[in-house]
Amino acid sequence: MDCIFQIVGKKDSGKTLVIERAVSALKERGLTVATVKHTHHEINPSGKDTARFMSAGSDVTVLHSNDCALLWRCSSPDYLDLIPADVILVEGFADRDLGRKFLVNNPSEADELVREIVEEASQCKHSVSLEVFPEQKDKMVYMTLYRLMKKWGIKEVKLLD
Repeated sequence: MDCIFQIVGKKDSGKTLVIERAVSALKERGLTVATVKHTHHEINPSGKDTARFMSAGSDVTVLHSNDCALLWRCSSPDYLDLIPADVILVEGFADRDLGRKFLVNNPSEADELVREIVEEASQCKHSVSLEVFPEQKDKMVYMTLYRLMKKWGIKEVKLLD
C-alpha cells in the first residue's frame, strides 16, 4: 500500500486540523509520519542567494536556517517517494492524485476523517529487514532506504563494508 494521504478542501475547511490530529494519532501507534504543505506563495524569490545558485545550475539547493532546511526545484511531487516516513500526509495538490484523497468541507468532520486515515494507515508499517555494516547512525539514510524498499517491494537488503 502506498501510504500517502491527501487532505484537500477549501480555505478554513479544517485541512490543517485533520492533519494535526492525524499526526498525533499515527505517532501514538508508532508510525513515522511526514507532512507536506502545498502552497502557491513564492518562497524562493529571484535575486536572493538560493535563487541565484539555482539559476547558476545547482541541481539541489538547501537553505538551512535555525529551524529548518528547505530543498528547491520541486516541479513535481516525485520527491514523495524519498521522504523517510511510514505515512505521508499532504495538505493540498487537489488537482493531482498522489494517494488516498480526503475532502474536508468543515472542521466538524475532522475526527471522522482522522479515524479513517488512522484505520487505513494501520497497514502502512511493513516489516523490512535492513542490516547495515558498519552500523549507520544516520536515521535519515535508514528511513529513506526503508521507504524505497517499501515502494519497490524489496524485502531484504544487506550492505556490507
